[in-house]
Amino acid sequence: MNIHQHTLHEPKLLIEIESFTKRIINKGLKRKDLPELVRLLNAFEKIYSCNHAYADYVEVFHVIAKGELQRYRKMENGYCTYGSLLKVDEGILNEYSKLFHEYQSKAKRDLRQYKFGVSVRFKRLKQLSEKLFHRYSRNLVVRVDLKYHVDKQHLVDIEMFNLHVQTLRNRMANKHTCFKNLKLNAWCLEQAPQGSYHVHLFLIYDGSTSTYDCKLSRWVGRVWMDEITEGLGYYWNCHTCKHADEDLEDSDNVVANTDVIQQKENYKYLNGLGMIKREDPRGLERLKSVYSYLARITAEKIDQRLRVRLKGMRAFGCSSC
Repeated sequence: MNIHQHTLHEPKLLIEIESFTKRIINKGLKRKDLPELVRLLNAFEKIYSCNHAYADYVEVFHVIAKGELQRYRKMENGYCTYGSLLKVDEGILNEYSKLFHEYQSKAKRDLRQYKFGVSVRFKRLKQLSEKLFHRYSRNLVVRVDLKYHVDKQHLVDIEMFNLHVQTLRNRMANKHTCFKNLKLNAWCLEQAPQGSYHVHLFLIYDGSTSTYDCKLSRWVGRVWMDEITEGLGYYWNCHTCKHADEDLEDSDNVVANTDVIQQKENYKYLNGLGMIKREDPRGLERLKSVYSYLARITAEKIDQRLRVRLKGMRAFGCSSC
């Protein structure tokens, strides 16, 4: 956890750095860009760690910042600043424009590698899901997205996020409370372009012992909110299409109309959620759309990739038992 996390929104800063780097690669570094470059360098200095691994365009910025631009790094009033960059001449501007452009191939290579990893992810999910349905006659499919409260996102940097995810993974591995009867778990870590870090969770429970998919999704979300993140967390229940603060309205204590209940059950089935039986080809086909969401290669999903990880940190995991 960095000491500036209460004043800096790390995910948003990384998106700004990526956007800036893309623009400089495409249009070159102009004098009007220097104040923004200095601001981003000063901010990056506060979140940077040698234990972090940066992705594609952010990595380009990182390499240049910690390489050629280090000569402009000065200490003022106890803080690092790159303010002297504002005085460079046109020749130096052209030199740095070329430098940014030269790293474009590296960024594109990293993105190709990312897409390849996502395709491998899909094959893994497909293989384990099919194996599970071959072994068990019915399985309960649960999906929940684990996030952070909007007004608390700036408090969560990649190191805190990693600690929360590690706790979540340990609970799944140990089948703690809401993960009892769990047969498969898959998780995908992402970074919203204008938001924060979040987890897409795909779970399959033993259908002979677990039958309440909506309640399980809510339970997992509440464990994330109250126990793992200690109030920082939030969640989206894919079974009720409600956020955490709305989801309890759908609890079993509320007397609901039978037709409404049936509509919700049909909705879940048509989206591959809830109880799926082995002999139901339609349900199994719908199941693919659920796990493939964790392995899509679309422009929207690529924009949600992590821009930073701790070294050795994984953005995806899948295991069955």
